[in-house]
Amino acid sequence: MNSTTVRPAKDLPELREMITTIAAKQGPIKLGQRSYAVLIALVNNPDTAAHSSINQLATNLDVSASTLTRLATRLGYSGFNALQNIFRQHLSEPHFYSERAHQSQDQDTDLLVQVAQEEMVNIQQMMSQVSTDQWQQALALLQNARHVRTFAQRQFYSTATFFSYCLGLLRDGVSVLGDSGHGVPHGLAQLNQQDLLIVFGSHPYSRIAVDCCRQAKDMGIPTMVFTDTHGAPLSNDASCLFTIPTSGSFFSNSTAAWVVLIEAILTAYARRLGPEAIQTLEHREQVFEQMQVAYT
Repeated sequence: MNSTTVRPAKDLPELREMITTIAAKQGPIKLGQRSYAVLIALVNNPDTAAHSSINQLATNLDVSASTLTRLATRLGYSGFNALQNIFRQHLSEPHFYSERAHQSQDQDTDLLVQVAQEEMVNIQQMMSQVSTDQWQQALALLQNARHVRTFAQRQFYSTATFFSYCLGLLRDGVSVLGDSGHGVPHGLAQLNQQDLLIVFGSHPYSRIAVDCCRQAKDMGIPTMVFTDTHGAPLSNDASCLFTIPTSGSFFSNSTAAWVVLIEAILTAYARRLGPEAIQTLEHREQVFEQMQVAYT
């Protein structure tokens, strides 16, 4: 691939988006399986990619230095040093949230319209990335799991609790991992291959979320992961993976596309359950009524 035919990613988030495009076999960049795996490894370990020499990286990745150079040029860079500068730049960047807030200060537009349009673009992109196989796999995992645990940190903790609450309206055995205060390892140790762990997370990734996915895979626990790109560290250990864009003017990750996907999956699951879902919902409603949950 000639470097003049490809616009190289200007930063690590753009490089992650490029990986999603490559994985979807869209755009001008075509990578072989080995080159794609090398790119994923670099993106998942930006510290190592930034500070190691090309020969050190080649040895660690079991490829030649020339392979790394060719990968860089196929991504549109003048050479490997230019690609490596993306990782070095990332390590010296300002904090994620303040940088996004700063960028939005320069835009003099109707923010309601702008944010709404950005979210519609995110939703359309998300829809284009969800395959029938992914959809059916997600529903099968939800239906076959003995227990379901959701997990996320920081911003996406609210997403985990939202998913847990709505799924818990349809079936038993659902909760947020570690919510009892006993800790994530304690909760994870109680799961096995018959259960399901659902993890949510986007850049900047929480270390404990990445470690949780890795440990679940080691234990043979199926994992459904919602993250921003195929290059995300959370994606490595996923049994079922959904990638959802988070770009926009909001100073944190934009999540409208995430909510749309979650609502669609849960609605499809309720329909798959059929009369069983109705009976469970009616039972929940009966308890709510008896305890006068709703204000009247």
